[in-house]
Amino acid sequence: MYRNLGPGVLEDVMGFSSGEFHFAAPVLRLETGMKMHYLPIPEEMATILQERKIRRVVGTLNGVAVNRGIMGKKDGDCYLILGRSLLRDIGVILGDTIEAELEEDPNPDHVDIGEEFEAVLEDDLEAADRFYKMTPGKQRSLSHYITSAKRVETRIKRALEIAYKLRTYSLYGDKPKDN
Repeated sequence: MYRNLGPGVLEDVMGFSSGEFHFAAPVLRLETGMKMHYLPIPEEMATILQERKIRRVVGTLNGVAVNRGIMGKKDGDCYLILGRSLLRDIGVILGDTIEAELEEDPNPDHVDIGEEFEAVLEDDLEAADRFYKMTPGKQRSLSHYITSAKRVETRIKRALEIAYKLRTYSLYGDKPKDN
């Protein structure tokens, strides 16, 4: 925890300066927009994360390894999104408390693209060129769509689909390619 010593001055009383964040918080659900489960980050920690410009964290939630992006609300609150599969792995439901141990992701721009998509991009240089010019967040989103499939056949089908959409500028929200 931090103790407020005046405007803009916080004293580290819980070891945040080491870069590790430990806290317990309940699983909540967003009530507007996409109604997903999330883990609120305590205000003192959110302030430090924002000051240090930390946007991704690694660590454990109830002992289960995680790699998550820090999300923010308009009111300044920060949180971690918890998908159904992660809730199942952790063994919690809405309202349960999670013990979190987090630290800054040492490689926040790293994206696991999966072997199927990697192979497709090796063969489709135009799609690869466009993919690698995207932000890490967009790359991560497309990669997650592909790697979240359980069956290899489905991952291959999705990898080919995304490569085609990259090459033809037909991803959702794409603008036609200027020639």
